Amino acid sequence: MNNSRLVQEVKEPVFIRTAQAAGEYLLQNIFVPFEQFEQEELWVFLLNARQRMTYQVMVYRGTVNSIPVRQTELFRLAVRLSAWGLLFAHNHPSGVATPSEEDVLIYRNSRQAGELLNIEVIDHLVVGRNAWTSLHEMG
Repeated sequence: MNNSRLVQEVKEPVFIRTAQAAGEYLLQNIFVPFEQFEQEELWVFLLNARQRMTYQVMVYRGTVNSIPVRQTELFRLAVRLSAWGLLFAHNHPSGVATPSEEDVLIYRNSRQAGELLNIEVIDHLVVGRNAWTSLHEMG
């Protein structure tokens, strides 16, 4: 597996069992320092059946306020590596962690795609400056 900046194997034991754990990981390890993110980035985190993170992948870099998304790209590595589940996350360069209608639609479509592929989509977090919002928790 190519361990470039875009696809990284996660070797330390990181377990994502709650939105809180995911949000803290993202704020401390991915979207840091927040000010450097001038464009939206969409990340996919692969999980095994124990909800341990195995890979983190930056799938898309968009504009200041949008990312065009194809579900195929979100699930590609998960299918290839037989991941049990996925966590999605993207930043809002504005610093506001409020999901847009498009964010909600992408999450719903991802959950449907995951059901078809038998891959659990545990959450999609929108990350702002020192804050995050869980779409799973929003319902």
